[in-house]
Amino acid sequence: MTELTYLPKLIVEAGKRTIPLEVALELTHHCNFRCQHCYIPDFSAPDLLSTERIFALLDELAEMGTLYLTLTGGEMLLRRDWYEIASRARSLGFSLRLFTNGSTVNQEKADLIKTLYATVEVSLYSMDAEIFERITQKKGSLEKTLRGIELLRDREIEVLLKIPMMVYNTTGFEKVFEYAARIGATARADARIVAKKNGDLVTLKLRAEPDALMPLYRSGYTPCSIPEELGSDPRAGGPLCAAANRYANIESSGEVRACNILPGAAGNLREQTFREIWEGSPWLKKVRSIRRHDLDPCNTCSKFSYCGRCHAMAMVEGGNILGLSPSACAHAEIVERIHAEKQPVYA
Repeated sequence: MTELTYLPKLIVEAGKRTIPLEVALELTHHCNFRCQHCYIPDFSAPDLLSTERIFALLDELAEMGTLYLTLTGGEMLLRRDWYEIASRARSLGFSLRLFTNGSTVNQEKADLIKTLYATVEVSLYSMDAEIFERITQKKGSLEKTLRGIELLRDREIEVLLKIPMMVYNTTGFEKVFEYAARIGATARADARIVAKKNGDLVTLKLRAEPDALMPLYRSGYTPCSIPEELGSDPRAGGPLCAAANRYANIESSGEVRACNILPGAAGNLREQTFREIWEGSPWLKKVRSIRRHDLDPCNTCSKFSYCGRCHAMAMVEGGNILGLSPSACAHAEIVERIHAEKQPVYA
């Protein structure tokens, strides 16, 4: 069996059996950037999980079948015990990802990361310093980020450069992909700007209009699936989302969430074990029970299979987890237009 056939089956089976295959652990909400689109509502929130409590959590996740572990923030490298935690995670066999803005990476940290055999993901909004710093709201941030990225690549550490697309950077994104190719990294663009975790919609004002995103979707740098390419909708009878089915988000306060942006905590690790929360939370059970037939009017929409609807965004945009997500509808409009452009024109 090839990896390409094995992984989807693993993911589907984890969703069916409610195995927390993927977990994102926020080590801190502290950050040295103030990115305008960031979903963290309070950068001063204290880190309430001790090193020992996190170690116990990692042991529990390994026992429950977690395979993919992401250590994130805030800026995770600002937490003093980040390497101890990452090393413990690696020793337990997790496939490890580190989310960092790259700006604090120095020789010493790059050497430590090299020992973890982890993939490092860094947001690189633009190669234009003015645009980059407008987003991060920190002078000199592009120079520091590029230096960190190159220290990682000098050590042949796998790096993924992420380009969250918004009103500021709908042009020039090609230069990020070119830079990634030049240094041996990979790059990915994503136009989904999400609300803050407390439901504040202020970040949504940064979303780019569909017309402004068309060059990205036409560029070939970002996949734009159409119904014929997807075939029959694989979500028709099963879980619609990884959230609460095979994915969980854990905040630095100990709060367990179905995903990074879906309002509502399921419980706190300072009071319960992860297993108790994962298996017993009424909120998680509600989220994981949602099926296509529960959604109205999405259930009968011909574009459902490629709109990318998100429970969290439906809830924060319209107040109803089962309702419409305008951002998903806008995405479907883009896909439909790309699909139309691909059709042959007959004289």
